[in-house]
Amino acid sequence: MAATDPARFEIVKNALHAAAEEMKIVLAKTAYSPLLKVAGDYSCGIFDTDGNMVAQGPDLPIHLGSMPDAVRAVVAAFPDAADGDVFIHNDPYNGGSHLPDVNVIAPAFHEGRLLGYGCVRAHWPDIGSASPGSYGAVTEIYGEGLRLPPMRLTENGVLREDLLEMLALNVRHPRDFRGDLAAQIGSVKLGEQRLRAAIAEFGGATLSAAINAMLDAAERHAR
Repeated sequence: MAATDPARFEIVKNALHAAAEEMKIVLAKTAYSPLLKVAGDYSCGIFDTDGNMVAQGPDLPIHLGSMPDAVRAVVAAFPDAADGDVFIHNDPYNGGSHLPDVNVIAPAFHEGRLLGYGCVRAHWPDIGSASPGSYGAVTEIYGEGLRLPPMRLTENGVLREDLLEMLALNVRHPRDFRGDLAAQIGSVKLGEQRLRAAIAEFGGATLSAAINAMLDAAERHAR
């Protein structure tokens, strides 16, 4: 905490938590499916450059507990992540939960420096499989629907239309799918903007010190 004081620490901490909560509001207002707009089956978080969660919304513990592993899977798979990239995956063996819970993750950069990541995990109404809603009596993961490894969804700010079309062909509600995915992208893009605003307001040293202090404080509370 050499680079900041307790008062500044609280200001930075609350700015990051407010960003995660604002991500949730954006998703709720722009999503299409009732699962997201009404049931609220999604979670939002802000992560450091290693994939550690530093801020979360008032969301679902079953999502939030494994989201750091989902972000770390992207960190490991894409060491060349660049400004304008957005990633997607739902693999339970890489920090996912069940296949309808799809992660959309975006890195945030400032003057070429990676600041961290925003992540939204949202339950899609359908991800394929033989059963509507992708819930069925299957004995293998292959029967649950589409399993997505960490993949680039947008590259240099350009949406991969080929990937979007492939996903749309494999779900039962393509209109809701497209709307929900667009809402997720908008939500993580807001998180990216808020991280850039934080470094512009507080400076890199203060922001880094506050994030490290938040992780240390979380460990002390847990112990």
